[in-house]
Amino acid sequence: MSIGVYFDEDALEIKMAKFNPPSEFRFDRPADWPEWKQRFSRYRLATKLNKDSGDIQVSSLIYSMGSEAEKIFSSFHFASDDDKKNYDVVLQKFDEYFIPRRNVIHERACFYQRSQQPGETAEQYIRVLYELAEHCDFGDKRDEHIRDRLVVGIHDKELSRKFQLKADLTLLEVVEQVRQAEEIMKQVSLQSNPQKLSLQ
Repeated sequence: MSIGVYFDEDALEIKMAKFNPPSEFRFDRPADWPEWKQRFSRYRLATKLNKDSGDIQVSSLIYSMGSEAEKIFSSFHFASDDDKKNYDVVLQKFDEYFIPRRNVIHERACFYQRSQQPGETAEQYIRVLYELAEHCDFGDKRDEHIRDRLVVGIHDKELSRKFQLKADLTLLEVVEQVRQAEEIMKQVSLQSNPQKLSLQ
């Protein structure tokens, strides 16, 4: 099936041979699209594919995704034929296809309610907050929201109170101090338990 974009397949395969593109996309796992797209983006930069014409970039994307991508591409409606050769426009179409519209209110509610869980390390909690924030449309206020949720949601309530007394805290400062506090607690725990210390 034609995708409406002409390209030299031999030239494309030579270019793609220097660096291996991502494995073909698993269309039965649409939730994996953001991760696959990020890997293709890195591949696109590594091969300087981004310097090529739009139709070559679009064809490379679809070629890398696999044959199912051609069927999906053919179902898209474009404002003009030029849009079919515009990499950013085509990528946005695939975004809309694979990523359902999110309920921002619900996503933010999940973010604001997320506290550090029993047995969850500071590093794990920080990573979860970053992941949740990606779906909240915080824009340039993202770091402030992560900082505030981290301050309120950590296990260490004494440290949380100290944070709340400072008006000029940055996310970086909070992250560093939370990590340091957890490391100190581990060391104190080991020192108070010689048996654990001897097993290290």
